[in-house]
Amino acid sequence: MLRALSLAFGLAALSTVAAAQTMEFGCPKPGTTFAFDSGANLVARGQEGMDCVMQNVGGPTFKVRALLFDNPGPDGKDTSAFIAAIKPERLWPLQVGKKIEASYSAGGRTWTYILTVARFEQRPGPGGALFDAFVIEMNEQGDKGQRSVSRWGVSTAEKYMLWFDYSDGGGKANRARVDSIKH
Repeated sequence: MLRALSLAFGLAALSTVAAAQTMEFGCPKPGTTFAFDSGANLVARGQEGMDCVMQNVGGPTFKVRALLFDNPGPDGKDTSAFIAAIKPERLWPLQVGKKIEASYSAGGRTWTYILTVARFEQRPGPGGALFDAFVIEMNEQGDKGQRSVSRWGVSTAEKYMLWFDYSDGGGKANRARVDSIKH
């Protein structure tokens, strides 16, 4: 009985340490290059408030708000109204359990977003190395019943997303993984 109680207290202590883990906002060091499994290569160029300035190798620069949302978006569209509505910077500093909610309307439609810092975990990353990362989940629901889930794995060491996945109720899915990092 005493061993069982000791084990229970030990596990409770470990979960408390993980739950107390936080990450302050910061961008990758300028010059750091992230190569994705899609063939995209991004170079960190600096930080402007809650935006990380990134550049597609050989292409234009863009900003990533709170390490989550690109502007312009991957399709080249201006996402500043969406980012202003969501205010993802409210998630920072990251801590497991932190949650924000927001709504966004455009073109006569409205979506509700819930972003949660779901967990802190170690995952294999580039080169098979283990990386500590916060997993951020975004649940999106449209006013016509549409649903989607997005997840980001934000590395505490690299201060950037090492993986991303998306799926919706219509069968669409997308993902991105960082294959290598050069400092």
